[in-house]
Amino acid sequence: MTRLDAELAFAHDLADLADARTGAAFGGRQHADTKADGTWVTAVDVEVERTLREAIRRRFPDHAVLGEEDGLAGPAGAPTWVIDPIDGTSNFVKGNPVFATLIGLRVDDDDVLGVVSAPALRSRWAGVVGVGADHNGHPIQVSDVADLASAEIAFGGLDYFRDKGHGDLVAELAARTGRQRGYGDFWQHCLVASGSTDIAIEAEVNLWDLVAVKAVVEAAGGRFTSLDGTRTADGGDALSTNGHLHDEVLAIVAAHR
Repeated sequence: MTRLDAELAFAHDLADLADARTGAAFGGRQHADTKADGTWVTAVDVEVERTLREAIRRRFPDHAVLGEEDGLAGPAGAPTWVIDPIDGTSNFVKGNPVFATLIGLRVDDDDVLGVVSAPALRSRWAGVVGVGADHNGHPIQVSDVADLASAEIAFGGLDYFRDKGHGDLVAELAARTGRQRGYGDFWQHCLVASGSTDIAIEAEVNLWDLVAVKAVVEAAGGRFTSLDGTRTADGGDALSTNGHLHDEVLAIVAAHR
């Protein structure tokens, strides 16, 4: 038993609450508004986040909550639940099944626990750092690929790389890896954790997009940093790997800065 057993069980309960709403709504007509940052939000995003916030307040009243839609609430320095009610809202609206609710827990600014629930993919990933990770209840671990030329890499949002002047970086990483994919959002990092993909890289991303997936990747034995190599979910960009390839990819990134 670990000190986070209760928190992990509760995170699964939160994911069940979210799946009941997002799963029922998926495939129907969804009205989406555009937020100031250009991303989409639906009534389902707002409803799910508020439902999870209320559940957390009841179960852990001394904890804080940070959500994409309603910001940060709770005492400073407390364990903080970090929620993205629907990661991949545009997919959700368009009928693409690649969306998930992300539920992460930070303790002393360290991302220690994550649950990623993707009901339309019939998939749920969970992990506690230092304990282990699973996919639908089955243990997972990162791949053992150590040769970049044999590795599969997944890119999130090529337009973000372009807008940040990283087009040459994408081209070099594509040329130096064995296989390239564009899974995007949470899925590419969960595939790294599962050993199905070796590298996932994003040029622009928010804290609530990363806390849960970072915990899952690290729990599965991988590495997760910002593009400058800092072990954080709050760097504005992200790199996850199986660990064997991480420093080599960081060196390529640094050469393009």
